[in-house]
Amino acid sequence: MKYKILLKKIIKKNQKLYKFLSLLHFLCLTQWRIVDGSKRKYPKVLQLPITYKCNSHCVMCNVWKMDSSKEMTVKEFSNFIKDPIFKKIESVGINGGEPSLIHDLPNYVDEILNLPNLKSINIISNGLSKTSLLKNLKEIYIACKKKDINFHVSISLDGIGKIHDVIRGIPNAFNKTISTINEIIKYQNKYSDSIDIGCTVVKQNVCHLTELDVFANKNGYKIKYRLGIGNKRIESDEIIDKFSIMYEPTLKQTAKEFFHSCLFKANNWNDKYKYFSIFYFLNSKNTKNTKRLLGCSWKDRDITMDPRGNLYYCAVASKKIGSLRKNNGEKIFFDKNNIEYRKNIVENCCNKCIHDYSGKIEFKNALFFLNYLLYERFCFKIYRIKGIFL
Repeated sequence: MKYKILLKKIIKKNQKLYKFLSLLHFLCLTQWRIVDGSKRKYPKVLQLPITYKCNSHCVMCNVWKMDSSKEMTVKEFSNFIKDPIFKKIESVGINGGEPSLIHDLPNYVDEILNLPNLKSINIISNGLSKTSLLKNLKEIYIACKKKDINFHVSISLDGIGKIHDVIRGIPNAFNKTISTINEIIKYQNKYSDSIDIGCTVVKQNVCHLTELDVFANKNGYKIKYRLGIGNKRIESDEIIDKFSIMYEPTLKQTAKEFFHSCLFKANNWNDKYKYFSIFYFLNSKNTKNTKRLLGCSWKDRDITMDPRGNLYYCAVASKKIGSLRKNNGEKIFFDKNNIEYRKNIVENCCNKCIHDYSGKIEFKNALFFLNYLLYERFCFKIYRIKGIFL
């Protein structure tokens, strides 16, 4: 382990070598095959919206209007998580609703920590309930450290001041969220192994993203951006016209320019590729025929479980495929009709989706991305040469 740390330090000091090896690593994680959703693979990532309860009224989400009754107890969840379908899970993403509204959240996490192949847990929060969130994070982090499980926290921030308040639909939301973020960063060794900030790009904030980016950088926030899209799980597909930038050419152009700038500011190849993929999607004249460049492990492997034990493939496009209250998880996940349904999603929905799900990307798409970067660099050099002589 000491030799690995020392080697990393040596490589990072040589910037050219570091960049080359980083690119090589990025390419090594690509795949040749085209995913069609037909494979029978045990999931490695569990997306766990643990509650529909929420204390914000976001413009791009209807979860706060959804029924939060009859949600699973800790005892029931304990039985669910022992289902064989979860035996190869390596990572669990806890979201909602708002996870901090679950008063016994650490007890649920204790059950997750019993998964035999678990490596990491991630919690996404709006940061509005500072006291309860920090209490939960502190307990969860202690439990994770005991089992050497990486614990990451992501807090949502969609703008500065009133912009964030409007998007979250809650007065003073910005100040509450910033207070939570600053507390976690200041005393991070008490709450998590790492933290980042997540921003959803919608028409209410797209013209103010540069301001937010400058604010984040000034305060040392590691911020990531995603495009607001229709999502079945949170019923945002029913209100997409209220927040999506896709229906207004001017806003779409603004978003396109912003994600293009993110591409060149990103520090690692995965983030660069993600922002390029979003830019490419927005830049396409006919999005109906646009090919999704981002990888997505939900196409043929990963799983979503809601607060009542219902199972889904992806959250964006999948309907409920079965309930752990009624059936075995393996039987549900690998059911022939459900596999056919997943194949249908991949064939008819995935290329229309620009959600920043992660997964192995196709090698040819990675080459397409690198070719674009080389072309941009070449054009910039030509532009500079022209500037000298004109």
